Amino acid sequence: MNDQLTTSIDTFLHYLGSVKQYSEHTIQAYTHDLYLLTVYVEEQGLSYRELTHAEVRRFVSQLSKQGYAHKSMNRIISGIKSFYRYEMKYCSLDRDPFAHIRSMTRDRTLPTVLTREEVSTLINAPGDDFVGVRDRAIFHTFYVTGCRLSELLSMNKEDLQFPFKKILVHGKGSKDRYVFLTDHAIADLRIYLERQSTRAQKQHLSPEDQQAVFVNKMGKRLTPQGVHYIFHTYASTLGIEKNITPHTFRHTFATHILDSDAGIRVVQELLGHESISTTQIYAHVGTKRLKEVYTKNHPHGRSEP
Repeated sequence: MNDQLTTSIDTFLHYLGSVKQYSEHTIQAYTHDLYLLTVYVEEQGLSYRELTHAEVRRFVSQLSKQGYAHKSMNRIISGIKSFYRYEMKYCSLDRDPFAHIRSMTRDRTLPTVLTREEVSTLINAPGDDFVGVRDRAIFHTFYVTGCRLSELLSMNKEDLQFPFKKILVHGKGSKDRYVFLTDHAIADLRIYLERQSTRAQKQHLSPEDQQAVFVNKMGKRLTPQGVHYIFHTYASTLGIEKNITPHTFRHTFATHILDSDAGIRVVQELLGHESISTTQIYAHVGTKRLKEVYTKNHPHGRSEP
């Protein structure tokens, strides 16, 4: 990674938490937005401090091609603008290359959802070394629980309740709930945790890191940036063109549950949504699928040749 940009981002995120007192969830959103900027400037061989207007427009165009909705793109651009304003105020940057990028009209694009085949491909892609078994456990846990990224990263070993096939997760607003595991997911988690325990015996870890479920190679609790890097790497390697993030797995979980005839209220509880209106988007996804099935199978639903 670009060391200067990485250091600047870390300083900015620390500022958001310590000075601005932003929530962990908000800081994770900024982390994701700035990670996308980092990937772009590295792939293009650019300096983040010297981006031209044309290069910024190409970055925005790339987000669109990757499947980001206008709402998400607006948030990403807003987060990056905040970073550049910080750099101008405290780090002697003379201009913001994103300053003249306007917000886009919000669209009604449905969330990206993976097929069952795509999920299976991702879960089966990692190898059998420590990183591989960890990544497989991460993918499997996201898919069978529908948990948020912040919930997965905050999981401690004491939260795992394998005999009852569930995990206690700590959601938004300090609201805890249980999410549920399949036998296959438990098997992957057990293999990973056994490997993690063996490695931890040779590492000098803090009590906090010792409790963490998902850790990096050094045994420290994974960060949001680390998880986004994992997703980006596998999507690129496998040639999957959809925008695949932890939240994509959350969308996929909800959609597949609804496709299996679970009610919208059940999905609301499983996702930890406070309001049913937040969950309602998945009903629209289900409706879209029903229409596709109808059009394909009903004699009068098919397009005329």
